[in-house]
Amino acid sequence: MTSKICIAHGMNIGFRSGGTNRVLVFAKALAENGYDVSLVVPKPVGKIPEDIIDIIKIYTVPIKPKRSVINQIPRALSVALKAKKIAEKEKAILQIEHSTLGGIAALLGCSNYILDVHDLEFDGSLYKSIPLAPKVIYYLERKAVSKALKVIVVSEPMKEFLVENWKVSEEKVTVIPNGCEVERIKPSEKEIEGLISFIGVLHHEIDYEKMIELAKSVNENTKIYIIGDGPMKDKFAKMIKNEKLKNIILMGFLPFPENNKAYEILAHSQVCIAPLKSTLHVRMASTVKTFTYAALGKAIAMDRDGSAIIFERNNAALVSDPAKTEEFIENVHKLLEDKNLRRKLGENARKLVKAFTWEKQGERLVKMYEKKWSYNEN
Repeated sequence: MTSKICIAHGMNIGFRSGGTNRVLVFAKALAENGYDVSLVVPKPVGKIPEDIIDIIKIYTVPIKPKRSVINQIPRALSVALKAKKIAEKEKAILQIEHSTLGGIAALLGCSNYILDVHDLEFDGSLYKSIPLAPKVIYYLERKAVSKALKVIVVSEPMKEFLVENWKVSEEKVTVIPNGCEVERIKPSEKEIEGLISFIGVLHHEIDYEKMIELAKSVNENTKIYIIGDGPMKDKFAKMIKNEKLKNIILMGFLPFPENNKAYEILAHSQVCIAPLKSTLHVRMASTVKTFTYAALGKAIAMDRDGSAIIFERNNAALVSDPAKTEEFIENVHKLLEDKNLRRKLGENARKLVKAFTWEKQGERLVKMYEKKWSYNEN
């Protein structure tokens, strides 16, 4: 098999989100294990980690990664086309990040690539308000999977969906969950009474109404801090204002663990939350924030997503059905009221997450490449 790999990623590598961390960790792990790695991305906005620049060839397309859906089309076309040309010229394996980008690449004639599916977006809330968009996304994602030689997914439920619903062979699918930077995160024994926190991108799959109802259910001394930015931030702010709630505090984007304020809020919280909507998209996703909470040894109240089974098996969180707002709120109250339960779940979470560092996820990808399979296989 060729030792050259060209990774195509349509997002901003200058902004450290869970998806970006995944891609950079994968690229770095491959490069450190002897592979000649190229990374094709939109023109970055922000700082690229120096340890990536030093060992990976980065090619950019002259399109900035804006949030708008319209920007996604030329961005995906540009990234896919450039990655295709580089892979063909260098006789490199093409690894495509995200199923929608894979669908665009397949339409441009790419096949036999490695597809890393972060999410299946056809059921995601982002496109549901756009006429015909879910059908188009569904077509692109199915095409991406069908043309791939190997498919990497973030959860067992996502693998089950591909095998059972899209009839993909089990041998074709490898599960590599998301992770977190455990070694950089230190737990704290200090708790601030009534402190609840959330960190992450404020996207369409977060259940904001659930957070509103939670805020109404607690006493006036209980505060819910929201760390993050995203396309739904302004709408969420309006919801908070309309309800005249003073106990939900929007902090905006604070890089973690670099920012002391973000660390203090999360580390000193009694409960960390992950309220999600009830969708197929959510049931297959792997939420990075819950691994971050676990690394801090926090008590977690989370709605069931693709990674929830990991926490349930290890008694490391209170997990609720996303369709049941009352169950989620009840779990938060249980944790606020029971110090021993918080301690037990937090300790279990901290033990659990040691198996889900980003470094270990990178090792899983390298092992997949090292297995005997032919890149020229149809």
